[in-house]
Amino acid sequence: MGLPVIHEYHHNLKKVVQQISQICLSEEFITLTKELEELYARTQAERAAITAFQDALYTLIAQEEIELRNPGA
Repeated sequence: MGLPVIHEYHHNLKKVVQQISQICLSEEFITLTKELEELYARTQAERAAITAFQDALYTLIAQEEIELRNPGA
């Protein structure tokens, strides 16, 4: 019995998850998230933490130019 065939989509998804995990654990991400949360808390305290996390993640994904689309779609 051979190794299971991993669909290309799942291989690409695993790669993206690894890249995003590295971003989320980076010092740059943590620092940016804290800075944004402090800034947002002054104006929109209700969702400051979530918005700061999303904005920091978006920024670093764009900076790293991570390919998120499914090439087979």
